[in-house]
Amino acid sequence: MSTIKVSAEEETFSSISNNFIDYYMNDANGDFVKLYLYLARLCSSGAGISVSDIADHLNCTEKDVCRGVKYWIKKNVLKLSYNDNEEVNGIIICSLSKPVKAVEPKKEASLSLSLALSDDEDDASEENTSEPKINATAETETEAPAPANEKEVPKKSTPTPAALNSALADPQFCNLQSEAEAYCDKELSTSDINSLIYIYDTLKLSFDLIEYLLEYCASIKKTNFSYIEKVAKNWFNNNITTRTEAEEFTIRYYSLYTKILKELGITSRMPAPVERQFIDHWTKDLCFTEPLILEACRRAISSKPNSVTFNYVNGILESWYNSNVRSFSDINVLDDKHKRTRKATVSTNNSPMPAASTSKSSSALKDIENLYLKGVKNS
Repeated sequence: MSTIKVSAEEETFSSISNNFIDYYMNDANGDFVKLYLYLARLCSSGAGISVSDIADHLNCTEKDVCRGVKYWIKKNVLKLSYNDNEEVNGIIICSLSKPVKAVEPKKEASLSLSLALSDDEDDASEENTSEPKINATAETETEAPAPANEKEVPKKSTPTPAALNSALADPQFCNLQSEAEAYCDKELSTSDINSLIYIYDTLKLSFDLIEYLLEYCASIKKTNFSYIEKVAKNWFNNNITTRTEAEEFTIRYYSLYTKILKELGITSRMPAPVERQFIDHWTKDLCFTEPLILEACRRAISSKPNSVTFNYVNGILESWYNSNVRSFSDINVLDDKHKRTRKATVSTNNSPMPAASTSKSSSALKDIENLYLKGVKNS
């Protein structure tokens, strides 16, 4: 991936604008604020950096970075720069001024865990926006899978002081908070605790299931709570209620689905619903094993390296199924039969024309020649 350069409208940029802190930061998602701060830091270095590098530093996905950039562009905090070919080659940090309808920051604030959580806007501002998400051009990290049968997920809201106090008085929730801090190797932030309450109290995932959720995300080194929350929502969508169901789901999804996409040269996204239907059809209806499905993918990409489709792979597997292929030896037998048939066809096409046919063609040419000569004489 090509790198981008972060610059500012000012000649130098070594501090954060007070206007950003007073008027822009309050309503933003915490991850978006982290992105802005990191971009401000990169601005002073002047070095090129890729979107994936930014995502790695912030422990999020490239898609999260792109969403954050779009959010700040909408707020006139960032803007993009372009080269002569109209291609994006940089991000510019804009000079900030006080908004026309700005709400003045409070002069005093009492700090307590309850008030901090209840006042935290967290993801609410992001959820209320209608802007579409920006797709990363080359997302190498595994994204939380989209649900196969979507249903409405309960909306996330900021916990009330009563809900917060109830959670903090719940021994199971306190244990989950301790485990989350251990798995994530950090003290949970206000936003993190908000997400944990949402998963525990609103999505109502069981204690055992949330334990596995934390364990699983830590095992793939995805301990950002925005990601953990996405996985939790996905499990809710797929009616996963036990640890065993979650284990089976993640193994099936991340193992086979990801391998198939990788075999087809697709590394920037997870499979679409129609693609998941194809894969489920191959495993459940046609009963093909993983090695045979991957072999079909390899053959498809070899035949159509620039235009392979899931439908084309499906054609190969349907053909194998109709030919009772169940192993690589069956494929070899089918290949040998195909080679013999093809060789026979080529041999037939290259064989000399039968004598009778040749004689007939010569006679027809002679008749045409005689008619031509007859016409010349009569003219």
